Amino acid sequence: MARRKRPREPHARGTIHPLLDLHGHTGGEARVRAESWLRARAAAGDRTVILVTGRGNRSPGLPVVRGEVEDLLASLVGGIVARWEGVDGGGGFRVELRPAPAASSPSADAALLRGMAPDLRRRAEEALIELGITPTPALVRAEARRIEEAEEG
Repeated sequence: MARRKRPREPHARGTIHPLLDLHGHTGGEARVRAESWLRARAAAGDRTVILVTGRGNRSPGLPVVRGEVEDLLASLVGGIVARWEGVDGGGGFRVELRPAPAASSPSADAALLRGMAPDLRRRAEEALIELGITPTPALVRAEARRIEEAEEG
């Protein structure tokens, strides 16, 4: 009697990168799950991940998971995805995630605005708000410089 193999966990597939196996999902389920997982992995600081879609050879009808995931990855390039490529065998993708932007510290924010005249700061913030832009310290500083240059010229 042959021993029954236990299902393998995703990390047991011989990869050092986090892996998400989307076998058995519909196209829509795979897309939603993959996007959520990619965002979580990017937030956790992972740089390279693997998405396993399968080739779709055993799908009843046309295979859809691979196409949905490929479309998702293309739409995320420039956002959380730096680049992606198919893995050998055509059953998945290797995805390079973009590093999360460094959060500025309150002390760095204060340093950007230190020494700025309160009236100039207020005018810069109002100008940004009028344009529909949320004022951040860096943007307020840049707008204040623009205002000062316009008044000098």
